[in-house]
Amino acid sequence: MAAGEDGHQETLAELHAEWQGRLRRLLAARPGVAAELRGLLEELNPDGTTRSAVTQHASASGRARVYQAGRDQYNAQP
Repeated sequence: MAAGEDGHQETLAELHAEWQGRLRRLLAARPGVAAELRGLLEELNPDGTTRSAVTQHASASGRARVYQAGRDQYNAQP
């Protein structure tokens, strides 16, 4: 959790891969656990929505421009 708060993306990716592997091995060894896991996930997120955080950092100087978008970006100028 500290890695997420500090913005250490590489550490977060490593943790994600580690836990993904652990869950994969658990489900391979004990397939019956899948139903329990689904129930737990539904209990934690009953509406089934997923949320993702977007963190952006930029700096510009002089006459430079920075364009950032968390999703879609388009030029609205006529």
